[in-house]
Amino acid sequence: MAAPYDVSVILPFRDDEDLIGSAIHRLAAHLRELDMSFELLAVDEDSGDNSHAVLALLRGSVPELRVLHAPLRGRGGEAGVARAQGRVLWILSPGAANAPLGTFQRAYEQIARDEIDAVVVRQRFAVAHRVRVLGAASGVRGMGPSLLRRMARRFAAAGLRVDVQELAGAAPTPTARPRFRLRDLLAPARRANGERRI
Repeated sequence: MAAPYDVSVILPFRDDEDLIGSAIHRLAAHLRELDMSFELLAVDEDSGDNSHAVLALLRGSVPELRVLHAPLRGRGGEAGVARAQGRVLWILSPGAANAPLGTFQRAYEQIARDEIDAVVVRQRFAVAHRVRVLGAASGVRGMGPSLLRRMARRFAAAGLRVDVQELAGAAPTPTARPRFRLRDLLAPARRANGERRI
């Protein structure tokens, strides 16, 4: 039986009220521009902010949108894959959906031509043939880049043809947060007070 959609977009989210609206609009516009039939599955991983209110406002302009609930944090990708009906899966975070989306089409075409089973673009997204990755995707946990790394390993271990790609000169996604150590933050104040680093 043929899949009812060309693409199932799986968008796990937590507290992403600042990103989720633009992510949904960008994904829908991109897939419409490519003239693809699609469903957009926003999967709640215990969001505690206004993400649901934003999604409720979008339902009128994006009829392909469905909101699902993951059983636990880190299980949004798995829950989305289990409910998806498209021939090809596109799994990404709201931050990655706000980054350039142009590389999706090439990955989709590789899978459509049966050259590969899955393409993982580091720090961005995974695109995979739904039926072939169903068993391998079961039980994969995580979110964002950690989910993508785990999927790539799981797909390869299952004997699937996986292409892991690195975007040249890729900027970090908007959700990336700088990491600070407390001593780095206190260092300028200590030097100003005459304290030395030991």
